[in-house]
Amino acid sequence: MPASGTITVKVRSIALLKTLLGQGELDLSLPEGTQVDGLLSVLTERSEGRLASYLAEPAEKSAHAPLRVMVNGRDTTALAGRQTVLKEGDEVLIMIPIAGG
Repeated sequence: MPASGTITVKVRSIALLKTLLGQGELDLSLPEGTQVDGLLSVLTERSEGRLASYLAEPAEKSAHAPLRVMVNGRDTTALAGRQTVLKEGDEVLIMIPIAGG
């Protein structure tokens, strides 16, 4: 049970982000009201900056964002983007989309 005023979210990462973070899944305790952007800042700190360039907000908006963040299976671009407020028990997946052919 999280402490009063905190939430616990499960964060999953794959491929390069998993390697840079050092693990594919972790549970994080965060202050209530934390947004996706705040979570990304915490992950950047935990990775000692290795994730910074991958998690930074792009200077220009693009239809093909370099980073995808899913909260409970929904892409945050369909929610409130990086201002999506996280809640107790949320599952967050961060990934860099790969395309090819």
